[in-house]
Amino acid sequence: MIRAYFKIRSLDAQTKEKHNIKSKDRLDCVSCAGEYKGLTNFVNKKGQLYFYKTPCRGFVNTDSKRLAEWSLTGNGLNLSSIYIDDVDYPEIGYGYPNSNRLLSNGRPNPQFHFRNDAYLFHVNKDYSEIEIFIISDGRNLISSYYQMMIEGDFDREIKELKQSTFRFFNY
Repeated sequence: MIRAYFKIRSLDAQTKEKHNIKSKDRLDCVSCAGEYKGLTNFVNKKGQLYFYKTPCRGFVNTDSKRLAEWSLTGNGLNLSSIYIDDVDYPEIGYGYPNSNRLLSNGRPNPQFHFRNDAYLFHVNKDYSEIEIFIISDGRNLISSYYQMMIEGDFDREIKELKQSTFRFFNY
């Protein structure tokens, strides 16, 4: 069911300096498994996949039942907000791509083709390391998948997926 896995994290100071990375909020992909084309718009010319941990303030329209303090952005796009519905499990979240055909600036949304996909997140306390699990065409069932993640129903599948990880970029 889980199609792909991406682990993003804040790099150490030495690695950041070596690659001229200045932002404290940048999270780089250090490993991945599976295949998913929905993140190609977030890869730079060097071949690095990274996001910025961005506070959700002005651009997230949601109902009051969902809590999203952070989102992942990059290259002028919002990958997803990270919703945490169950406060007893603050390390597990979910999200999905923007489903609008056009971005707010009127340009075509490059994530539109992936609008029905679902993201499950496992985050550490300060969001300096985030694991992203992708379920293709899972958007309509994201609440169920979120509960399954909390219950541990994906543990075996995640363990197997992590055993096949490879380095996304050689830092």
